[in-house]
Amino acid sequence: MGAAGNYANSTFYRFRVIRGCISFLLIAVTAACSSFYDLIDSRLSDRAEHERHAGFTAYQKQDYLAALRHYQNAQAYLPSDHGDAMRADLYYKMGRAYLKLQNSSAAIESFEQALTLQETGSVDDRAILHNMLGLAHQKTGNIDKSRAHLSKALELRVTNSDTLGRARTLGNLAATYLAQGRYIKAITHYKQAQQLFAEADHATSSDLGNIQTNLSSVYAEMGQYEKALTHQYRAMAIYQQAGNTAGIASAYHNIGYIESELQNYTVALDAFRQAIALRETIHDRFGAAETRNNLGMLLNEMGRQEEALETLFKALPVLEELHTRIQIAATYDSIGSVYAQMNRHAPALDFFQKALLIWHESGDRESERITLANMGDLFTQSGQKTLAIVFYKLAVNISESIREELQILPQQEQKAYLNRVQDFYRKLADLLLQQDRVIEAQQILDLLKIQEAAQFLGPVRGNTRTAAGITMLSPEQQIQKQYAQLLQQSIRVGKELAALHKIDRDIRTAAQNEMLQQLIKQEQQLQRGFVSFIESNEIRDLIDQLSREVRTQMPALEQLRPLRDNLKQLGDHVVLLYPLIMEDRIELVLVTGLTPPLHVPVPIDRQVLNQTVLDFRTALIERNDTVQDYAHSLYRWLIKPVEHILNEVNADTILYAPDGILRYIPLAALHDGQQWLVQRYNINNITAFSLTDLDTRPAKETKLLAAAFTTGNYTFTIGEQTFDFRGLRYAGEEVNNLSEIYPDMTKLLDKNFTPEVVVTDINHFNIVHFATHAALVPGKAYESFILFGNGERVTVDQVKYEWSLTNIDLIVLSACETALGAVFGQGEEILGLGFLMESAGAKSTLASLWSVDDRGTQLLMNQFYRQLRLPGTTKAAALRKAQLSMLNEQPVTTMPGDDRGVQIEQNATPDQNRSTAHPYYWASFILIGNGL
Repeated sequence: MGAAGNYANSTFYRFRVIRGCISFLLIAVTAACSSFYDLIDSRLSDRAEHERHAGFTAYQKQDYLAALRHYQNAQAYLPSDHGDAMRADLYYKMGRAYLKLQNSSAAIESFEQALTLQETGSVDDRAILHNMLGLAHQKTGNIDKSRAHLSKALELRVTNSDTLGRARTLGNLAATYLAQGRYIKAITHYKQAQQLFAEADHATSSDLGNIQTNLSSVYAEMGQYEKALTHQYRAMAIYQQAGNTAGIASAYHNIGYIESELQNYTVALDAFRQAIALRETIHDRFGAAETRNNLGMLLNEMGRQEEALETLFKALPVLEELHTRIQIAATYDSIGSVYAQMNRHAPALDFFQKALLIWHESGDRESERITLANMGDLFTQSGQKTLAIVFYKLAVNISESIREELQILPQQEQKAYLNRVQDFYRKLADLLLQQDRVIEAQQILDLLKIQEAAQFLGPVRGNTRTAAGITMLSPEQQIQKQYAQLLQQSIRVGKELAALHKIDRDIRTAAQNEMLQQLIKQEQQLQRGFVSFIESNEIRDLIDQLSREVRTQMPALEQLRPLRDNLKQLGDHVVLLYPLIMEDRIELVLVTGLTPPLHVPVPIDRQVLNQTVLDFRTALIERNDTVQDYAHSLYRWLIKPVEHILNEVNADTILYAPDGILRYIPLAALHDGQQWLVQRYNINNITAFSLTDLDTRPAKETKLLAAAFTTGNYTFTIGEQTFDFRGLRYAGEEVNNLSEIYPDMTKLLDKNFTPEVVVTDINHFNIVHFATHAALVPGKAYESFILFGNGERVTVDQVKYEWSLTNIDLIVLSACETALGAVFGQGEEILGLGFLMESAGAKSTLASLWSVDDRGTQLLMNQFYRQLRLPGTTKAAALRKAQLSMLNEQPVTTMPGDDRGVQIEQNATPDQNRSTAHPYYWASFILIGNGL
């Protein structure tokens, strides 16, 4: 519960590192203010001028609601014969106030009004407004519009030779790439901005310091905390030299965040306290409250809950006075998290409900789903597991609907945030399996795999099927409906109260005062009403009804029908296998076209499983004879418990959706004590059933593009990793053999194998074969790439955003280096490879799980394509037959260390007659996607 509570605060106060990014963006606001201020002249009426000045004063005091009222009054008092530029200035200032109040849609409307009035205005003024519109659209998650406005601002500033303005807008563009998780693009833009700041005549210490802070934010989001600290301390030095107290305070704030992520709690504690002291010195009440929230959550993580509450309750009234509702909601959620950690369920529920009300009213669905998940944790903690499922489902469904609308994940999301999102999907799946709700759990497993791919690739495009999320059963729908009604009543009362509070106390009528008192009582009743709602007899009856429905399995059968029909269309002998790894067991979920869904819990400690997978993989790669022992253990855990069902339905094909660390090993290489699993089944890995079109059949006429890197040696460094790749000795022979099987194929070798040629012609083919290197780095999609024969690299970002593979039935990477090192992740990069190619349009991908033997791969590929050429042979069947051919112990001649891409020692002696029967040679390649 504590971790979930902490991540809830990522909605605002875990925005700590990105705080520097906000400072950077506001430089443009400051510049804009000075530009427009000059437009105000003596022709303004005294009253309008008075209101404008009062608005400026209130804005400086961080009373943004009051500032907005004054600016609106100034608009009303402004004589109709005053120029457009003056009215545009007020719209601009209103937009700034709306941004501070987290009302981005109103800010956009105000900035657009100003831009309309400034059609004939100066280039500088229009650039400023496009810049602000870019910022506002980014806050709504509309990155395309944000980038369009920022690009226009950049164009205007280039036209006007505004070096400083270009630097600031480039920084804002960088933030849009950071929001999408496109870290290399973000860093590139920030560094370009940094160079322009160095060239600009009037760059300030804030400009120079904030660019370092923003670079720090990128590295922190990438999880490279040491680099993040380096840049943040550079920012600190710049701020200190300039005597910029606000910058110094912000640097301490961010250092506190980074150190807390590194669990250096004492250092983080000191940094937060220094930030608070400095912000109080300069009367930055909002900033001090922000840091107090971070400090409160840090104290909670340290187990000092009473101090955490004291700190959070000190921040809350300041935020309430400043009317920053989004930040107020985040603090409510923080307080709820601390109470939950203390097992004080009633106050925790109360504060979660207060936060949820604001999220729902403001339309902040991302934050709403986080608090809903926290409430799911709380109900689980208090033993109300059926009710917990309802709230977890609400959270999941909001998450899925956001992705379907192509909303990007919030800019402040950290890697830890994604891990926690994954965590509540797993919690829901676990609760559903505990109640034998297998089909609902299977849906969650699908969605979970999509979320995990997002960790590797960044935000993953959803579709109408994923947007539907997880099915709400009839009683759950009733609970949801009644809860929604309670929320709407609370929102209505809240809006009426807010309207009355805006009326000055001295001029309120007696009737208005009476209504105010009534509304306050109603609000208090509604706040208590949520607890009463949860404990009411009606909700208890619905939960009992839900339990009965789950026991009858009728809703599950309705959900199962489309899935079973799909499997039947593929053939009665096709089954779907999902293993879900829990702390103390594996939950095996098996779906067939002939039987109800089956789930079998297999007791096994996660650490024992991890060690066995590691030992199995090591034995595979090192070609040890012990490989069968580990393969048999895994067989007993993954296949044996459902073997009787596989036999009953005469299964010959397993659609396999591995979870977590199981993605690092091939199912085909499991052993039942007598034979390998590949000798019994076709095996087709799938990324997520809901996103895989298994009914699509390959084109009748094969058009093959084969490309290879055969000669040369390329060395380069990406991030902190050095790559040294040499030509593949047998890749040329591999491609030439393909020309014998497919005489009309197109061949590209070495210098002719370039990204430009491939991207131009790729959709003329339906099979693409790359005999080259690919590095898929766990957790670092931005450092992952495919190497071309001329030494150029194409990154995951480029494939995802720039390639189109809509005509491709199969893409083969016959030399893939996953760059695992000695540490396992959760296999997101393997899952991500399939998602990457699918998202670009390809139906299926063939790739390897380890650096493969060059000569052995050439033999396997030759057999695979010969089998694939036979009429009626599926890709999965062709791969299996090719693997079986290697099991016939064909002798091959290899060089020591002759894995694809590994440097061969000089004067090495060839190994004669090495057997290909070991799974090292034939099991590394897995088929991902539609292999049927």
